Amino acid sequence: MKRKQPVYKGLNKVPVLVNDISELSPEFFVITEFPKQLTAGKNVLKLRGNFDTLKHYSHIDIEILDSRGQPIYHEITNFVEQDKSRVISIYIYKTTPTGPATITLLTEAVRINNAPVPIDWQKKYNVKWTGKIQVNPAIDNTSEIIFDVLPGISITEQVGVQLNRQYIVSQFPTASAGKVKYVSISNQPVLLISGGYFTNNMVGGKLTVANPVNPVPTPYYTYTSASYTTTIKKILNSGSALLDTEYLLPTTSSIIPHQYNKFDLSSYVIEYEEIPQYTPTQNSESFALVKINNLQPATGDVSRLKVYVNNSGTIGTWEQITDIELEETEVFVTNTASLSPDRSIGKLTSQTDINQYYTSASYIGKNVATAPTITFSTSSLMNSMYIKSNIGLEIKSAVNVIQITSSFVGQFIEDVAYKLLIDAYCTSKYGLISVYASGSAFNNNPSDYFNRELPIKVGKRIGEISIEKLGSRIDDYEISFEADKTGNGVLIFVIEEGDWYLSDIRTLSDNDLGYTPNYTRIRSLVPTSHKSDVQLSFKLEYYNKDGVKCRQTSYVTNVPWQGGNRYIDGDYSMLTGSLYVADSLNSGIAISGYSNSGFVRSLGYNGFNAGDPGFLLWSGSAMQSSTTTYSGVGLELYANSNNYFRYRTSPSELIVKTENFFLGSTSPNNFISGSNGKLQISSSAFQLNIDGSVTASSFIARSGSLILFDTNNKYADAFNIGRIVYFDKNESSIADLSTTTSEATAQTASVFQTFILPGETALGVSFTYKHVNADSDSNSIQYHAYIQSASLGPITGTSGYGGFSAAERISPAGGLTIGYSVPAGGTRSGAVTFNLISSTNNVLSKYWGKYTQIYFTAHSPSTTPAGTLDVKNFVFKSSRVLASITSSYSDSFPPLPDPTPIFSDIPSE
Repeated sequence: MKRKQPVYKGLNKVPVLVNDISELSPEFFVITEFPKQLTAGKNVLKLRGNFDTLKHYSHIDIEILDSRGQPIYHEITNFVEQDKSRVISIYIYKTTPTGPATITLLTEAVRINNAPVPIDWQKKYNVKWTGKIQVNPAIDNTSEIIFDVLPGISITEQVGVQLNRQYIVSQFPTASAGKVKYVSISNQPVLLISGGYFTNNMVGGKLTVANPVNPVPTPYYTYTSASYTTTIKKILNSGSALLDTEYLLPTTSSIIPHQYNKFDLSSYVIEYEEIPQYTPTQNSESFALVKINNLQPATGDVSRLKVYVNNSGTIGTWEQITDIELEETEVFVTNTASLSPDRSIGKLTSQTDINQYYTSASYIGKNVATAPTITFSTSSLMNSMYIKSNIGLEIKSAVNVIQITSSFVGQFIEDVAYKLLIDAYCTSKYGLISVYASGSAFNNNPSDYFNRELPIKVGKRIGEISIEKLGSRIDDYEISFEADKTGNGVLIFVIEEGDWYLSDIRTLSDNDLGYTPNYTRIRSLVPTSHKSDVQLSFKLEYYNKDGVKCRQTSYVTNVPWQGGNRYIDGDYSMLTGSLYVADSLNSGIAISGYSNSGFVRSLGYNGFNAGDPGFLLWSGSAMQSSTTTYSGVGLELYANSNNYFRYRTSPSELIVKTENFFLGSTSPNNFISGSNGKLQISSSAFQLNIDGSVTASSFIARSGSLILFDTNNKYADAFNIGRIVYFDKNESSIADLSTTTSEATAQTASVFQTFILPGETALGVSFTYKHVNADSDSNSIQYHAYIQSASLGPITGTSGYGGFSAAERISPAGGLTIGYSVPAGGTRSGAVTFNLISSTNNVLSKYWGKYTQIYFTAHSPSTTPAGTLDVKNFVFKSSRVLASITSSYSDSFPPLPDPTPIFSDIPSE
């Protein structure tokens, strides 16, 4: 960082009337706060001055000299304490010598020891105070934090999806492949590997070598070999790593532990944390992106920041959302608008990173030449870009240019100090890179050689990287610079000589120990405990290393805030009570769960009987306060008494009432629709039209195994819709059953004439009877039916005119017998029904279309019957039972014409 330069005054040599030797000068300077020691950073000295002894508006002069007699920079701040003390800030840099410093204060007094100052000592410095204080620039600054001017703070909201971390193997893997050798290079401990390799993920990992092989030099005293444990400071390349601490041998034989310089190939274990891969989730989160500039306290060092939030629409206390230790801020990161962790674009992981973050070009004077080849490498320099020239750089105006792309410009603040850190390795004997900062934050130097000679403006030259030895490597090379204005900028590397590896390029806000970075950027999660789309206010508190809070606090008020979503996950998440999804408590949706029920309903819907529009989906005993009883499971969608959908299991019912309905699809035409009192059904082989007509390519009606209606054979059966052929309620009697012992002596019970319709294939008969048995044995009654057609006779003559043909029996062989016998001396009565022609007989087909006579006879086949038989209420019914046997059935129907549904607004699919 840029250091302020003091001016030597020699105040300690100025002669005065009084040399004040008191500890805190209560008579003259009144030192209200004197530090115990001066540590790194800005230290506080406070004095008020005695108004009774000092000349009003007199000047107090200060000088601080280090242990070598050189001045230490100080400033009198604009901050004034409540007791009127003035604050002096004393700057201690890491280059300030350790040891005692002298503080000298000079001023003019008007009274000394309650007596006026002699005339000879008036209007000049006449009082001096001198104090001693120890300086230690290696100690953290714990002085009080005081701001002349509070920092500038910008807070904006970032909303994005939460990221899940995933690891290829595990979060904390170990490495032990091959063996490692320990050496000391330039007084730094270095680890070399054979049979394995190092990765950048191992930085910060723990290295353990349990049994180092042949460690040297050998101690001069008796010892027991010890294991070596340290952490990995830096990966130099895939085969070597820089370690944090040397290999020391603790011992009680010497005050100073023995240090080894090397050991041979040995087994090892490295425990480290893998860099995760991030995948998005469905949960969005809200973050506060806090940018703080001019973070320069007049005294003290801000070590920590705490950020609090308060909802402007809620009365309550401030809620802490961040407690973060300040670190140097990387300027060039992958994307500050992303919720993934910030990653420096200078920390390369693949060729993709190089292609995405950097562009290259070559020039010979004003002419564009072939750009250099840039490849990702881990050989000479870990995770580096290897820049190989495709032109001869021995020409003075020939250069290769590597630039950060405009998509990843950095934000810079005026007069803020920055530093560029970079690892470099040159494969040539001579190598030179001029480094420029270009953009709105930097002033172009028109007199700069490359700004004049190249066809592009490279900006402000901030430093160079050079080597004069083949294969030279530079680690953490630092270039300090400042921004000329607040604005954007990129880095440009102009390679004048050599082929280079560049790695670990970091551009950071610059600060020494004890000094607060002038600019910082932090990102903090803002919990969604507040209502979304509101205004939030933020409070920032500043703390030093000892956790002492600055008395000054920053506020940023009324920041518009959308907020993230509310997201619940996990296998055992539970929301007890009720959940309302609504803009108010009287509208929207309610989700409720209780021990015996659970339901979802629209707010305002109080049950089916209430008559209010809405919906309810339930299970169990829901809405017990409703006038409608709910149990089981069900769904109700209710508009009014003429339009609703109701399904429930207790009681079991499905009711749909609507003025218009459509079920199915218009393409293909398979639907049922209804509107305005009309119904329409359509399918590929059947159509019920709105005019009442039915179109079907094939229609069959069945009753069990019987076919009642068959469009394939073009007839309708009368099994269920048949006709009454004849009925007679008059009584017919057989007064003496003994005369009817055989079919030949049977008596007619009923006779009638009718017309047989085409297709009629069977006759059924029913009647009532009373059978009186006067015999000593039981007997039964048997019936027969006969048919005869009107006889046409011969072609000539009249013998057949008006007569009937010979009778043909239409009852089954053996006759029709009442299904029981009447015991001796008993009487039975009842009603019976017979099918005269079975489904296997087709007698009636020859009588189709003819006028016929049918008669019904009865007799008793018993040997010696005695008694009477009375019958009446004869009914004869025709049917077509034969059709169920002769007809065929087919599943293949020709398609019908496309129908038009009743609903004209049903869209085509």
